[in-house]
Amino acid sequence: MLRGLYTAASGMNHELKRLDAIANNLANVNTAGFKKDEMIAAAFREELYYAVQRRTVQPIGFAPLGVETDQSFTYLTPGTVITTDNPLDLAIIGEGYFLIESGDNQYLTRNGHFTRNAEGYLVTENGDLVLGENGAIRLDGPVTVSTDGEVRVNGQVVDRLLIVMPNEEASLVKEGHSRFLFDGGWTRLEVPLVQQGAYENSNVNTIEEMTKMIAVTRAYESNQKVIAVEDEVMNKIANEIGRV
Repeated sequence: MLRGLYTAASGMNHELKRLDAIANNLANVNTAGFKKDEMIAAAFREELYYAVQRRTVQPIGFAPLGVETDQSFTYLTPGTVITTDNPLDLAIIGEGYFLIESGDNQYLTRNGHFTRNAEGYLVTENGDLVLGENGAIRLDGPVTVSTDGEVRVNGQVVDRLLIVMPNEEASLVKEGHSRFLFDGGWTRLEVPLVQQGAYENSNVNTIEEMTKMIAVTRAYESNQKVIAVEDEVMNKIANEIGRV
């Protein structure tokens, strides 16, 4: 009986983590460059049961012991492109990431909702420097960015955006809402496609997430019912069978 309680409780814990991920996705539906997450479950190792009869032991099957949350999976599919006509907003069409720098670390991001800091450098909303082939990009006047990432200030070429692909995209680790740590190197895209005056929004589909939320809630309630039934059975065992 206790195994049934533990199995149902593990299911409830996993559904709560799924619900947290869905709520976070919905909260960031309008966060530029945000990539949605999904919690992936894995079954605990099943337990083998044996029957003992006339000094012989025979395996009679396996019993599941519930689930646990194995990992958080991030969907890296592109989000919708929103046109703003802001010259500092940049969207990558197709594959690739902007390379940005914060302190001693470099990150990748699809969030091209950029601005200019007090020193005149192109930065993200969090103040991370956007990198070009020559390092941080300084803007001292009107900016024009061509489709291949070439940056012109006052009509003069000053740099070219570093649009890159990680060697192992599956190794990206989300840090914050829209930037990624990467394990290993990256390769610069020779022919990127950049759209000025637009940025990539999140890849969260509100209807899809709401549908998943309903399914998660029902799964949680089903596990609750299992616990209620197990509790009722245990109550009968303790208070009724003992009197027979």
